[in-house]
Amino acid sequence: MHDLATGSRSGALFTDDIRCPVHVGDLAAALLELAFTDARGMHHLAGTDAVSRHGLGVLIAERDGLDASRLPKGLRDGTSLAGALDVRLDSRPTQAKLRTTLRGVHEFL
Repeated sequence: MHDLATGSRSGALFTDDIRCPVHVGDLAAALLELAFTDARGMHHLAGTDAVSRHGLGVLIAERDGLDASRLPKGLRDGTSLAGALDVRLDSRPTQAKLRTTLRGVHEFL
């Protein structure tokens, strides 16, 4: 983000590529908590806020005192990059089993 915001690196942050970032400390604590249970099957561990790659970049730039308006935007749709554009994981069922709170990006940034 820093290099893109200062213009020392070229590229773009996608506005159509959606994810649910989770704080690494929250993720680690939740994984440890799950490891010591009898939980089986799939458990989603994601943050509560769905944001685009560009939206995440803006939050980081604002946190770090950078000019977020300088972050280049782009669309991933139509590129050769593989994978789903919109990956929103519903962690509520897993969250209900945990003491660890999986914070959304708007809370931890």
